[in-house]
Amino acid sequence: MPMFPLAEVAFVAVSLAIFAYFTGLRKSLSNAGIIFGLLVGVAVFILGGLDSYVVLLGFYVIAELATGYARKKTGERHEKRSTSNIIGNSAAALIALAFGQRLAFFGALAAALSDTVSGEIGLLSRKKPVLITSLMEVDSGTDGGITALGILAGAFAAALMGAIYYFTTYIPVEAGIIIICGIVGMLVDSILGDLFERRGMMNNTQVNFIASLCGAATAILLQFMF
Repeated sequence: MPMFPLAEVAFVAVSLAIFAYFTGLRKSLSNAGIIFGLLVGVAVFILGGLDSYVVLLGFYVIAELATGYARKKTGERHEKRSTSNIIGNSAAALIALAFGQRLAFFGALAAALSDTVSGEIGLLSRKKPVLITSLMEVDSGTDGGITALGILAGAFAAALMGAIYYFTTYIPVEAGIIIICGIVGMLVDSILGDLFERRGMMNNTQVNFIASLCGAATAILLQFMF
């Protein structure tokens, strides 16, 4: 196990304690989800170092802000997420780090963040969503439904992740790849939601995992191309 500076360990410990306190206070995660989230945070820090951990932290904060804002505007309660939600959004990123693929780690998180923000902000659209494969109008919240507002919000979230990557590496081409990964993951999630989740053939965890895995795979593919 690598040795880390005491200051970094202290930062991680304090931030994880704050995460546990506020998620418990807001009841946005189940107790098991909080414990699993803490384990994911520690794993990311060990595998990828402080910068990867900060990226994961940023992912959580942005996703929660988008969810909180959308639910406040719609008057709906923030759903209590569980361990399965965390697995779906973080497993591909953890696998990427385990294989030393930092760009793929960013790609997976960009896909997960883009999809989350797209789905939450899309709830605020004044126009009804349409299925991504047939463009048939559906009720808000239907798996596979997309809106122009949601797509734009998801693309913006992908751009945020790309910007974070750029300011940690100063490699513009790879930052652009991250943005593409986010958009690809968001679209794959909607396609899988329409074709499989809506019909009960896949669950949300599976869809989220595959979509974020596609984000990671896109990063690796484009890295070799460019």
